Amino acid sequence: MPLKNNCFNINSYNQASEIISICKKNNKVPILFIKYFLINGFGIHWLQELQRLLLTRFTSKNYRIYVDSKKNYGLFIDLVENQVSYIKVNANNETLKRLKQIAKLNKVLINPKFNIVDLSKTKNLQLKIEKNIK
Repeated sequence: MPLKNNCFNINSYNQASEIISICKKNNKVPILFIKYFLINGFGIHWLQELQRLLLTRFTSKNYRIYVDSKKNYGLFIDLVENQVSYIKVNANNETLKRLKQIAKLNKVLINPKFNIVDLSKTKNLQLKIEKNIK
């Protein structure tokens, strides 16, 4: 599992592949965070295609995905069915209890405590990632 519970915010396939390749050199498993506006705008099929592209490039699934679904419970259920590793959801206690039951059946963690590292405006990705890994 990750060191210091860091995950990396991605906006594109190129960022994701670069993060995975850097972490692979350091023998770490990266967690890729996808913001709500990306997954809500592009849809669950975009995420499936991203996973397929990453799988063809790296030949093994040596990364985890963490998605923010806010209060979109339909999106949450789609993500659970596709067995995304981690999901962030906003809900009241009663609804959260029901969502946790759904997620437990599919072995998905809800609302884990990760530090999200934003790499969107970073010029030297390799230096920033290695600093957060070690």
